[in-house]
Amino acid sequence: MPPQSIKASKAGIEKAEMVRIDKGWSRQDIADRVLMGEGKSLQTGISLQTVNNFFTSNRVKRQYFVGICKALGLDWQDIKESNTTTNGGPETGFFSRKDALQPVDSIKNPVSSIALDDSDRNNPFIPQHGKIDDRRFFFGREREIRRVFETLNSGSSVAIIGERAIGKSSLLQAIYRQAPTQLRHPRQPIYLDLRNVCDEDDFYRALCDKAGIETAKGYQLQRALESHRFLLLLDQVEKMTSDEFTNQVRGQLRSLAEGTNCPLRLVVSARNPLDILFPDSEDQNMTSPFKGICIEENLKQWDEKISREFIASRLQADWLTPVPQPVSFTEAEIATLIAESGGYPQKLMQLCYQTYAGYLNEAKSP
Repeated sequence: MPPQSIKASKAGIEKAEMVRIDKGWSRQDIADRVLMGEGKSLQTGISLQTVNNFFTSNRVKRQYFVGICKALGLDWQDIKESNTTTNGGPETGFFSRKDALQPVDSIKNPVSSIALDDSDRNNPFIPQHGKIDDRRFFFGREREIRRVFETLNSGSSVAIIGERAIGKSSLLQAIYRQAPTQLRHPRQPIYLDLRNVCDEDDFYRALCDKAGIETAKGYQLQRALESHRFLLLLDQVEKMTSDEFTNQVRGQLRSLAEGTNCPLRLVVSARNPLDILFPDSEDQNMTSPFKGICIEENLKQWDEKISREFIASRLQADWLTPVPQPVSFTEAEIATLIAESGGYPQKLMQLCYQTYAGYLNEAKSP
């Protein structure tokens, strides 16, 4: 018997749409984040048409409906139409119950939900790994964001340079979300994580897919983009130093990002400065691909002040479940956490999570 189909209620669609807009996702982004299967058979992604059916209150196979809701961090029971019958056994095609307690996109984007297991439901120091693409969990970097948009509005592209786990990807996500309101001259933001791109041809396919145009490169790509204005955010741009990429694709990006009214404005992230990543070509007639068009913004560790503000903000988060005796850290604990983290946001998050979990465990002890 085929899986039963479900359709979303009008209120459910409105709720899902609000979450989608808040995350800055397109419907294709949602389709890419749905997880199917489990274990070695785990696969990512469903068809865009299925997501479109979901948002237009058409019936969707049960496992797809549940997957879309999980990708958005929503309870599918709250989204479905009330008179939709859902008998048909367990949610086959997805994680086991144990795995289902984790955020659904913890493999690709481990930040879309705060739905943890019951013991950790009230621990505010999440996510412990990966980029932060939920605005509730993003903290700080106001100065860096302001400078990035000042640079973009002046007509230049930006390179965000910083060590591993310093928060480059999370900053890119924040720029992606704020671009519609912060750019003086509107540009549609496009985010590409180059870790998911295999080679140069795959890059062109991904770029054109995000831009909504037929796959093209060279002159045909230039022509196709002439009437468009995009803000292209490239995460992990050092991937372009691999043998799978030539200077040709980097040169075309430069060409498309030059000029006041160019099709692309770039924001790229990397661990090393661009003049080290992309030195001038041995052919003296060629220019280093990003030389002169990307202004570098160096991402530093958090200082003590911002670290303290982060800890205080999480301990007082408005999305925490109210409890009779809220957890608070001692001054000695805070000082130790900041010192041990070395100013690295992800490390501080992990250390705070462990400390908070200790308080939760004590509260559960008889």
